[in-house]
Amino acid sequence: MTPFASVALFRRNGSVVFKAPRKESSAEKTQARKSASRFWSGSIVEPDKLTKLVVLAVGGGLVLIGERQPGRAWMEYRMTPAEAAKQPHLAACLSELGVDADQAPPPLPDTLEINGAIYRREI
Repeated sequence: MTPFASVALFRRNGSVVFKAPRKESSAEKTQARKSASRFWSGSIVEPDKLTKLVVLAVGGGLVLIGERQPGRAWMEYRMTPAEAAKQPHLAACLSELGVDADQAPPPLPDTLEINGAIYRREI
């Protein structure tokens, strides 16, 4: 089972803040997203406004991030743990998943040349 973590960004008094992230106990990303959506939309009370929901997992040396604004579709992207650690809400999720950005191995290259043969990774 892939561990997931989620965090919600919301607007409070004109500034964007987030609460402590939560670990999602789901077997797949669709279940994790639905669970996170239900939890965070029910836990944010007026006058706060939900601005973005973020669900992330770690795999293949990269951080897999899915984010959604209310009323929009999910967007997915990937980044290295070092890049994710620069954003406070993602860094909090990394610590929830037990990932240390300083000790994470570098991501696998997209192309690799061994003895003159070029191997390309399918993305």
